[in-house]
Amino acid sequence: MISKKVRQYIAEHSFCPECLFADWEPFLDLLYAEGGRVSSILWWDHCLKSQLHESVGSGGYIDPVSVRFVYAETGLYKDGLEACTLDEIREYIERERKTGIRYGDRYRSHDLVPSFCLED
Repeated sequence: MISKKVRQYIAEHSFCPECLFADWEPFLDLLYAEGGRVSSILWWDHCLKSQLHESVGSGGYIDPVSVRFVYAETGLYKDGLEACTLDEIREYIERERKTGIRYGDRYRSHDLVPSFCLED
């Protein structure tokens, strides 16, 4: 069961139904402090609209802070994270952000951002 505090945080900070946050770290801290868990992570490429033609993502959401940027959905995700600790989730996210995503020489990620599916 997702706590009231977590539901309120999502309502106030997420700008789409996919639990996508410009600053995702405080969300994870709150989620795990409240006994919640992540079940899967979907990756988004945060980039300038002018970079979409070379992004691994497509479509997505306009950045609520700057309309020059977009969160482009990559379609890449990882399931089965329910048993992972907060530290393991953080390590996975940092590793993927550092490595990035690349398809040949043409398509690449710019700034990977996770969105979260939560365990009920």
